[in-house]
Amino acid sequence: MIYDISIKLPQGWVSDLDSYTDESGVEITHLSCHLPNDRKQTDEALIDAYAGPMPEDTTAADQALANYADTVGFDEEDPEDFDPIIEWPFNGKKAYGFEALAEDDSPMRMMCFEPKKGILVVLVVLAKDDDTLVEAVELAERGLRLK
Repeated sequence: MIYDISIKLPQGWVSDLDSYTDESGVEITHLSCHLPNDRKQTDEALIDAYAGPMPEDTTAADQALANYADTVGFDEEDPEDFDPIIEWPFNGKKAYGFEALAEDDSPMRMMCFEPKKGILVVLVVLAKDDDTLVEAVELAERGLRLK
């Protein structure tokens, strides 16, 4: 199923909506948004939102942990009870995720949440610095719509 997902963005942001079928045969809707800085030929911030059905017998917190394992990975030195997942309020729901540095050392936040029963949204936000990251996350929270 293709979802109608959007984020109300201020002037200057560019967005693109597409869909694809993942390796397990599930159709995923992908909204890609970025705030370009043409002078520096880079982006000030990126917001990627992926929407699809919640996998059976799992939760948004489980999906966040799986994304952490895939994106950051666990270290042998991590304590056995190490839990990198943070819970945030998001649009009146609970989002689960983590913060990390991207390959280019940009701050990143990944959040998984269930805006409607049975629908998983994975939100990935990257920015040039911490303040811009917080602004982009707040923008996504205020403007995200899913139909």
